[in-house]
Amino acid sequence: MRTFSITDVGMVRQVNQDYVYVTDRPLGILQNLFVVADGMGGHQAGDYASKYTVEVLNRELALSEGEDIERCLVGAIKTANREIIKEASRDEHLKGMGTTVVAATISNQMMYFANVGDSRLYLINQGIQQLTKDHSLVEEMVRLGGIKPEEATFSYCSGRKRYRRVRSGSYRSGKRKRRYR
Repeated sequence: MRTFSITDVGMVRQVNQDYVYVTDRPLGILQNLFVVADGMGGHQAGDYASKYTVEVLNRELALSEGEDIERCLVGAIKTANREIIKEASRDEHLKGMGTTVVAATISNQMMYFANVGDSRLYLINQGIQQLTKDHSLVEEMVRLGGIKPEEATFSYCSGRKRYRRVRSGSYRSGKRKRRYR
């Protein structure tokens, strides 16, 4: 498997609040790890939140044991959330910081992933398939039938709110298994 990563500040902000981490080397029980964290735009210290979240994930997953990959990913994200809250309470400049995150690993031709917020994971293989669900007001409106998926356009996104739920799932050969937490 060949891996690479890239991120771009875009045309709106002066500071890149994205943080990407990719390794094809073993990390705890994981054979590899792919993470994208997107500091929440307009919030204080989004760049710090995204980088710190990835650092915590890396540290926690390096210590992982056992066989339950999904549980390790979700546990590491929960730990990162607790530590972000703790860091923000210690420093006024970090108050209100936040980030979205999506983390994935591939083991024995199975992809395991977990996400929080609206950072997305796609499978590109004879088409493009979104594997994650956004934790946002727009996605919740679609899920509850308030709007149709085709109505969930950019015009709805100006008031996006992200929900703090962790979803995990796995993907194998065209069949998708998903558990919600």
